[in-house]
Amino acid sequence: MKNGTPGSILTQQSLPYKYYADSKLGSRRRSKAVQKIVVPKKKARTGIPISSPLDFPTSAKPYRSTDRTTFNMHILVVNDDGPPSKRLSPYIRPFVNALQDAGHLVSVAIPAASRSWIGKAHLIEASLKATYVPPSAFRDDGTWDETFDSAETETQPEWVVIRNGTPASCVQLGLFNLFQDRPPVDLVISGPNHGRNASTVYNLSSGTVGGALEAATCSKRAIAISFGSKDPQPDDIISAAARHAVKVVNYLYEHWHADVELYNLNVPMREDVESRPVRWTEALPYYWPRGCMYGEVTADKKVNGHTGPAVNGTSGSHLKEIDFTWAAELSEMKKTLQSSREGTDAHTVLNGDTRYDIASENSLSVNFG
Repeated sequence: MKNGTPGSILTQQSLPYKYYADSKLGSRRRSKAVQKIVVPKKKARTGIPISSPLDFPTSAKPYRSTDRTTFNMHILVVNDDGPPSKRLSPYIRPFVNALQDAGHLVSVAIPAASRSWIGKAHLIEASLKATYVPPSAFRDDGTWDETFDSAETETQPEWVVIRNGTPASCVQLGLFNLFQDRPPVDLVISGPNHGRNASTVYNLSSGTVGGALEAATCSKRAIAISFGSKDPQPDDIISAAARHAVKVVNYLYEHWHADVELYNLNVPMREDVESRPVRWTEALPYYWPRGCMYGEVTADKKVNGHTGPAVNGTSGSHLKEIDFTWAAELSEMKKTLQSSREGTDAHTVLNGDTRYDIASENSLSVNFG
């Protein structure tokens, strides 16, 4: 299913967004702080109508309780990069903060370690342990203080970290087991991924997209979000990307079509991202031309810094064994992405525009173009 013409520039228009609850006044009022967002103007070629474009508030009543009068949506956030970490998972904390600043109740369930490239996998022979961690207890290296006392200092809901968790298992537990004292989840967001997910190879391998697919199999609306850089980013650029992603999330949720199972959203990391176009795209088809994912480890050869013998097992074994290690060689893929045609996800995000595409139809058949 497709929403509009691939590569079309989405135009700015102005209509009211929604009314935010104010528990003190006991009434519903419109936020005065609004900012236009670019939105589709055409109808989908395959029949998905594009609803009227809306303005997005830049501020709303922050989350304070689980009372339905004080927030807009209950959003479950999962990821594949694990707990907050400057090196591996730098985007999740600012993004959660931006969702809360927009008035949403946010429940977070994340794997205890990075699970990139794992798709929608469940580790069926692994036992899982969920730990409720106050957000202030997280350090910047992916660990947390297990002796942290949040009784007097913590004002935000606890996050849940799942040992042996994957994005898919975080979705399952987050929806059905971990937050039963909170209202039903309205939307699942997987991400923001540390780096873009553009082209079919990335989309179908990504743990971030896999988390959104798992939510779709649970009959929940889902959005996979990726922030398009693995390089260290200044705080102001990360904050801008987080704010921008929240505005797009709000729009997509308000205009969700019945035949859409999930959206895949890529946000470029640049200072002016909030003023750049948002485009619907189709995924760039890509196929591995050769074995690019694993390298053989031999006694005289290093692969990604690893060395080892060509034969495993005990001394004297008569069985042939070979060691392999993860050694993704992506130079050919990167060249293909950089030369991709206009209207594809890779071309759009590499040229600095936010892009989204639609995955699946009623049968959950993935339709990446």
